[in-house]
Amino acid sequence: MTPHVEIHEIISARTHDLRRRVLRDGAADAVVDWVGDHDDSTVHLGAVVGGQLVGISTWSAVPDPHATDLPSIQLRGMATDPAFAGQGLGRSLLDAGFGRARSAGPVRVWANARVTALEFYTRAGMVASGPVFVTEATGLPHRHVHIDLS
Repeated sequence: MTPHVEIHEIISARTHDLRRRVLRDGAADAVVDWVGDHDDSTVHLGAVVGGQLVGISTWSAVPDPHATDLPSIQLRGMATDPAFAGQGLGRSLLDAGFGRARSAGPVRVWANARVTALEFYTRAGMVASGPVFVTEATGLPHRHVHIDLS
């Protein structure tokens, strides 16, 4: 059952707890204030259920290294509280971000997606391309994913 979720724009600092717990395995020394977080073009979205922030995503105007000729928005830091996983909150965040991106005109949304999350992104219409690579920040395998919105 999908809970009632509200998607709100949030400040960068509100992403830190979920970034640390979900994306950095709770490491106390993990860097969770990322380059670009405070840029004017960056938007942080939060999924709120019952007044509690349970999901986050960050959207930044960053060129896609696979298509530098297209206006692009990078999706990063997508995370859902494990207690709420599998309830459609990530898809709500993704749809809200796509909607915001689409309102700017034709644009490509891209991300470096964890291989374990590829099915989530491809079900949402994103296309995986390029080889698997390991990111320095996580040490985990990723693939480039993108979708062209109009």
